[in-house]
Amino acid sequence: MTGERRRATAVDVARLAGVSQSAVSRCFTEGSSVSAEMRARVQEAARRLSYRPNAIARSLTTRRTNLVGVVMGDLDGPFQPYLFETLTRGLAMRGKQPLLVRGDPANALDGTAMAALDYQVDAVMVTAGSVSPRTIRGLMALGAPLLLYGRAVEADRVDSICCDNPLGARLVARALVAAGHRRIAYLGGRPTAFSEQERGTAFRTELADLGMPLVAVGEGDYGYDSGYRESLRLLAGPDRPDALFCGNDAMAFGALDAARTALGLRVPEELSIVGFDDVPMAAWPSFALTTVRNPVDDIVAIFLDMLERRLADPGAPPVLHRPPPVLVRRGSARL
Repeated sequence: MTGERRRATAVDVARLAGVSQSAVSRCFTEGSSVSAEMRARVQEAARRLSYRPNAIARSLTTRRTNLVGVVMGDLDGPFQPYLFETLTRGLAMRGKQPLLVRGDPANALDGTAMAALDYQVDAVMVTAGSVSPRTIRGLMALGAPLLLYGRAVEADRVDSICCDNPLGARLVARALVAAGHRRIAYLGGRPTAFSEQERGTAFRTELADLGMPLVAVGEGDYGYDSGYRESLRLLAGPDRPDALFCGNDAMAFGALDAARTALGLRVPEELSIVGFDDVPMAAWPSFALTTVRNPVDDIVAIFLDMLERRLADPGAPPVLHRPPPVLVRRGSARL
């Protein structure tokens, strides 16, 4: 009977490389002082033995697991997976591993999700725009550093970063009015979402200041289906809007398909459609969506810098970043 192959240990590597076990540990510890010759010898021995350091054992010494809890809500639309892929790629480049925890957008994390965070995560990063305030309060009680994406929060021990949603909405309002649109409608997302509260309020306020109140309002859920359904309703009357601003790109994709396919409207000649986020799909020729760019790459880079700062100095004062968005003009709007 053939026994199961034993996993190589640091002792095995040390014996093959002709060094001490502590030397092996130093060679696999970032920032440790070892000679280039010793490091090469240890790495070659590790390669021959298929050795990998025991992260759990190492964490007992360093008190760091390099695990970061990443709490996300909906993963159905195009934006959240785009954000998650960008964030996890950035974490990996910094030697950290994500622990994905799903959170219901409307409710607190359940017991199973909270138990996942018992794996001694070094910090918790929350896409706060898609989880509830109750969830955030529960995470704060864990004691681990808490960083929020998508919600502007000023609180002790909580760092946050959020696109300047009001600025993005104002840019759309000004561009539509300047281009000559006079019957402007708005299709918002979930009323409880932080991004919706900021975008919808700023868009209404800016239009009112420009003397151009909304002619119609729809309520979606940030998904394609709600964008399609609500757009059919908003565009069906005799006094059809000549422009439609959607609270995110997914709903704008639904609006584009509803206008072109179901209603036979010419976009942008008869109807301008604008989204918010600038997910990769927005640039596809079939959509060519004019939208507000939520600068995910820049935001994630800043987010990760915030994480490193918080881990290095747990007592540092909290920070809040509001990176500015930009209006990206494509073929779905006359601007």
